[in-house]
Amino acid sequence: MKRLILKQFQVATDRLMHIPGLTIPLILLLFKAIAQVAIGEKAPAIVVDTWVNHDDGDGPKTAGQVMVLDFWFTSCAPCIYTIPHLNDLTEAYKNDNISFIAITYEKEEDVSKFLSRKKILASVGTDTAYQTINNYEVNAYPTTFLIDENGILKWRGHPSLLTSDMIDALLHKKYYPQVMADQQHPAPNKELNTNHLYPITVTKNNYMQVASGIQYNTRELSIANQPLDKILTFLLKKSKSRISVADQNRYDVRFKFPKNLPPNEKNPTKVRSLLYELDYELALEQKEVSGYALHIANDSLFIRHAVDTTKAYSASGTSTKGTYWQGNGVPLQDLVDELENRFQIFVTDRTNLNGYFELKFPFKTFDGAKSYLLEQYGISLTPDQFEVEIAQVTKKHDGEKGREP
Repeated sequence: MKRLILKQFQVATDRLMHIPGLTIPLILLLFKAIAQVAIGEKAPAIVVDTWVNHDDGDGPKTAGQVMVLDFWFTSCAPCIYTIPHLNDLTEAYKNDNISFIAITYEKEEDVSKFLSRKKILASVGTDTAYQTINNYEVNAYPTTFLIDENGILKWRGHPSLLTSDMIDALLHKKYYPQVMADQQHPAPNKELNTNHLYPITVTKNNYMQVASGIQYNTRELSIANQPLDKILTFLLKKSKSRISVADQNRYDVRFKFPKNLPPNEKNPTKVRSLLYELDYELALEQKEVSGYALHIANDSLFIRHAVDTTKAYSASGTSTKGTYWQGNGVPLQDLVDELENRFQIFVTDRTNLNGYFELKFPFKTFDGAKSYLLEQYGISLTPDQFEVEIAQVTKKHDGEKGREP
């Protein structure tokens, strides 16, 4: 294998040497940038400045141990999502021949402050010199490695994909043929469902300042440092304008999907379990509001700039670039939702248009967005009165107490 890699390196180098201005150092940097620690080969040594949560300072046992090695940092929201899952595995295998290790590039005092508020059961080490991080060529966070008792790298991927079956295979408890793999990203989510209350963990977040987010896959939903109205916006598929909730706290939420949960009950079950945990109840009510009606005022402008006949859409996407929101292959409802969320207004779609469109608008001010949509797409937003469904979230009545977060 090494002979083959060297041969490929030599051939590629010969070709690159013919590119004007490309020097040997630059060529080596290019190869270093695209290289990966190889599955099935010896894992690099784990070197840290200090072990933060080991009183003796000696760190975890590594010789002859199976190892789960996770790279993370304290302000990384996707890293925070996976801490409960890794804690579950650490607790489940605490009596087995396995060490769980978490490496961060941050200073010891910053990590210690974080750990005083958020528990990590793995052995946490700091690598401020990036020695171990560079040796494992970590270029995304979080990234987890699974190493067998002989020090051979068996798996690299997102920690949410690490399962007890994969660990059992390396502990020789069962055969798991897919343990040798390189999985960089979580598997796509499949739709799930809701009718009953299921276990959910909800805690107030008092340890993160800026980072926040929502992540879910086929096994669980993880939310870090999000206000309740934003969580409900995601779960109810409603804009914040259509959700009434007084709670301004920020929460961490973890919901493990039951295997028997049907697809059409997924979000309702999560909402019901979340609100039960926080002692809230949800009521949907129709309300007449003042807002804006969306019309197509100039058909030719809309067709010219919003309709791309060269594309066959199989998926849609939205993004922000500078001071602009952009939707690629999105229905008009996505534009309505974005306008409501950005400007805390009510919008109703009166176009009766189906299909997928290319749209964007500047979001500094509502007047700026309204003018841009009219001039660029012929989309007008005119004052109007109409009914909307409001999700009203209130405390439960006495005698219907849930549990404190």
